[in-house]
Amino acid sequence: MKIAVLMGGDSPEREVSLMTGQAVADGLRRAGHEVELVDIPSVGAVLDLDVLRKVEMVFPALHGGEGEDGHLQAVLDVMKIPYALSGAAASALAMDKSSSKRVMRAAGIPTPDWLQVTWDRRQEKVDTESGDRNNSDTLERIFQRAASDLGFPLVIKLNSAGSSLGVEIVGEPGRFKEAFLNVVEIGSAGNSSVELDILMEKFISGRELAATIFLGRRLPLLEVQPREEFYDYSSKYTVGASDYLVPAPVHSPLYEQISADALRVFELIGCRGLARVDFLLDGEDYKCLEINTIPGMTDTSLVPKAAAAVGIGFEHLVEDVCLAALPRK
Repeated sequence: MKIAVLMGGDSPEREVSLMTGQAVADGLRRAGHEVELVDIPSVGAVLDLDVLRKVEMVFPALHGGEGEDGHLQAVLDVMKIPYALSGAAASALAMDKSSSKRVMRAAGIPTPDWLQVTWDRRQEKVDTESGDRNNSDTLERIFQRAASDLGFPLVIKLNSAGSSLGVEIVGEPGRFKEAFLNVVEIGSAGNSSVELDILMEKFISGRELAATIFLGRRLPLLEVQPREEFYDYSSKYTVGASDYLVPAPVHSPLYEQISADALRVFELIGCRGLARVDFLLDGEDYKCLEINTIPGMTDTSLVPKAAAAVGIGFEHLVEDVCLAALPRK
């Protein structure tokens, strides 16, 4: 089969995308397929790719931005090119953390309390003498609402981003405004939109669990034990920065509950092929954080580890996801 693996893009997660794309291409080649590995500068560039007229399908390996939020998938739909993983609607819903959390909450799946705000970057002012950003009125109102609705500690992050980019854990009220503006700054990098959706979430302390859904099948739960306090970007993509336990040492029936809820989220969002659902477990209580429709496929990524635990090699993992997408043609 001739397959184009699209990677790169212009999101802040470009570097991770390049690693995922290379790994997927290598895996598909080991499985005997002819692969074109394409580094695209942006999703819009897909319209001019001659290589897409010569392949049977596409494997999207872009993380974040328009590569994961449904834009790429919608373009491929219009071009009538089959592709692996979730479709445009599911990709858009999963990438919008606030909206997907509403789906979870409506279905009775526990998720941390949250508050979403839209930040208008045009209201930002810079003190020409000190260089400080000054948004005192609006930021004060956001602070008061977050303190009232969520309390401290809390988490501030971009509503539509992954790889733990732009995540701030705020333990004290005095750090809130600085942390909020840090998230805004990261979200503004390479983003021409004047508005940013920021998610504030009640901080939940607990064990990091990842549930992989593969072609409707629940793979073993995996526990991540970062050697630093927080499972951040560095912990995710630095070899040796975290330990992984698979299957996660969680007793039944709690293990079964979490695994079943992961599959429910996958189905409620409308995902296809492969996805990873992230949870936090505190004692007997667990919360679902989000679902990732294009999970990482690097040397330190969680999905390949969960698959390997039940004897699914990486090349078969990516090949089967592609084969499952072919009937859409």
